[in-house]
Amino acid sequence: MQVVYGVDGNLLFPALVSAYSAIQNASKAIDVTIFGQDFTSDDIALVEKVNSTLARGTVSYRAYDLAKLNRFPDFKTKFPAITLLPLFLPELCDQRCVFIDADTLVLSDVCELLEQDLDGHALGACVDMGLVTMGEGRFLRPNLQQMLRPAREYEKSLTRVIKSIRLGFIPGENYFNAGIMVMDCPAIRNSADLGDLDDFDRLIPHIHDLPEQDRLNEIFFGKWSRLPMQWNTRPQIWFDTVNPKYRKMTDLFRAQLAEARDNPKMWHYVGGKKPWKATALTRLLCRRAYRDYRDYVARFENDTGLTFSM
Repeated sequence: MQVVYGVDGNLLFPALVSAYSAIQNASKAIDVTIFGQDFTSDDIALVEKVNSTLARGTVSYRAYDLAKLNRFPDFKTKFPAITLLPLFLPELCDQRCVFIDADTLVLSDVCELLEQDLDGHALGACVDMGLVTMGEGRFLRPNLQQMLRPAREYEKSLTRVIKSIRLGFIPGENYFNAGIMVMDCPAIRNSADLGDLDDFDRLIPHIHDLPEQDRLNEIFFGKWSRLPMQWNTRPQIWFDTVNPKYRKMTDLFRAQLAEARDNPKMWHYVGGKKPWKATALTRLLCRRAYRDYRDYVARFENDTGLTFSM
């Protein structure tokens, strides 16, 4: 189990396409595990079908059903239980692994991540682009949007203050995106500081926001290694590099943005940018990312005999 995905049946095809792209671009054979929540026999058969067509590497299914989550449905969140998989990976995996969200496309050698130097830490990830401007209280400063849309901006600022209190720190460049992570599972499992990652009671304060991401950031604050943003590149990366709101970020952040623009190693189709949801305008403005996805879907369909369906 070197590369890990976690999905319910709704995102199985995107996970398979992403896994296919990871295997095709790996410098050596890799083993991909897809943890599935409530998979049907047809879902499992799809995974087995893809695996049977691979010239090297493997993709396999593993059930996701943890007793620790028996209270999760009581909270009626918008997320399926499988969202919490990263919190339990140290229990489920006996080696270093790369966790990847389903809404991704791997363009480079994922073995680089498996061999990445984590500077003595047990987790590596990329800075989260959505919250990076919250650093140093910058989100509380007056801006043009507050004049144009005061009610909306007030709610956003209030939400950000509450989030910072809940996390115990102001996000900024200290907060990572949990969509692509390198996890040294034995090190996490055996650490006195990190061993309660899967404590459900400590997850509850975050359960209606970004549960697994916020809980991971809370427990790994100051204890994670910063990966190149090339491994977690948004489709709108060109616009990010010229966006004025990022001009006051650190030199490292801006340098990583430029590297990601010039040589993305993994597309992450966050939010409404998912290929099966994106508007025609988004596809046009961010055409490189969507062209890549279209090309890999075509290769996937040709090699597996399956038709991508959402």
